[in-house]
Amino acid sequence: MAADERLDVRVAREFGLSRRKAQDAIGAGQVDIGALKVQDAGRRVWPSDLVTYHPNRRREVRIRLSLEAAYQDEHLVVVDKPPGLLTVPTDGGANDDCVLNRIRDDLVRVRGPRAYAGALHRLDRGTSGLVAIALSRECHAAGRAAFRDHAFVRRYLALVEGVPREASGTIDLPIADDYESGRRHIARDDDEPSRRAVTHYRVKEQFGKAALLEVELDTGRQHQIRLHLRAIGHPIAGDGVYGSKERPSGSRPLLHACKLAFPHPLTGQPIDCESEPPGDFADALRRLRAGASRR
Repeated sequence: MAADERLDVRVAREFGLSRRKAQDAIGAGQVDIGALKVQDAGRRVWPSDLVTYHPNRRREVRIRLSLEAAYQDEHLVVVDKPPGLLTVPTDGGANDDCVLNRIRDDLVRVRGPRAYAGALHRLDRGTSGLVAIALSRECHAAGRAAFRDHAFVRRYLALVEGVPREASGTIDLPIADDYESGRRHIARDDDEPSRRAVTHYRVKEQFGKAALLEVELDTGRQHQIRLHLRAIGHPIAGDGVYGSKERPSGSRPLLHACKLAFPHPLTGQPIDCESEPPGDFADALRRLRAGASRR
């Protein structure tokens, strides 16, 4: 089979454009693959893919987002959420400052008052990192279905108190459906209404009384990582709600969504985004590494 190539290379070759003009046309929404408009110039296409160029189609204005984007096209964005910002509004708080409302406001300036945005998953307010937002109803429906089918790879960095005995492990503990005093908890017995929750972890660095873990989820229950790490005796640093006595970052758990990978809900194109921890997390790691080097 003939090799695949970048979309901008294919458009330039087939339609007699310079590489720069091909990239500009793709970004302006004037290129389709099959029946779908594609605005990712680096998208890989096969010789069998039908690529069409529509120079007379109205050019789209690239949406400038108020949050840093790790990936963006007409139907989908992956943004880097700062700590302290909600992903979606709270119940009854339609005007809350959150990722979804910020993106919707960005869209309205270009697409008008009926612009659509829908979260494909959520991060806790205190958790930083990558979150995917659909920009069309079609993408939202397909993306939520893919999320339910476990098509998303979600990897986190967690700074925890203490060092796990095992260098890696799996925590398989069900999380109860009901809250107690506003908190989640591990189900106490088989009769308590609950849902299965599975978390994998690996120790990346050790600092004597703390450790940096890489965590990956099989399921996505609310507060899952925080509950599971507390259950094995290693609460996330800064997480006073779930047992931490340390406050290296002030008032938030040092948990960061560092990797998000999944097939594009509409095209199937692999999306693979990564994010570095923000300043408070990076500062805590620097202090721990400096302390470890002096010992």
